Amino acid sequence: MRWFFIVRITVDPEKCRGEGICRAVCPKGARIYKIVDLGDRSLAVVMDESSCLGCKMCVSRCPVDAIRIDFKKPSRVREVKF
Repeated sequence: MRWFFIVRITVDPEKCRGEGICRAVCPKGARIYKIVDLGDRSLAVVMDESSCLGCKMCVSRCPVDAIRIDFKKPSRVREVKF
C-alpha cells in the first residue's frame, strides 16, 4: 500500500499583488500558477494544484502572505499488479 496526500492551494485575492514570485520559485510553478492581468492590478491564480510537490516554497517567499497550502488527510491506495 502507498500513502498519498491531496494538496489544496489557496491564494487570497485581497492580499495578492500578482508579482509572480510564487510562480518563479515553485519547481512546478508554470503548471500551478498563472498571473492574470485584471487591468488595474495582477493576481496569481491556481491552475493545477495536482502538480504541487508540497514544498511550500511559494508560501515562504510570498511577501504578503497571500498563499496557504493545506494537506488533506492521507488516504490509502491499493496497488494493483498486472
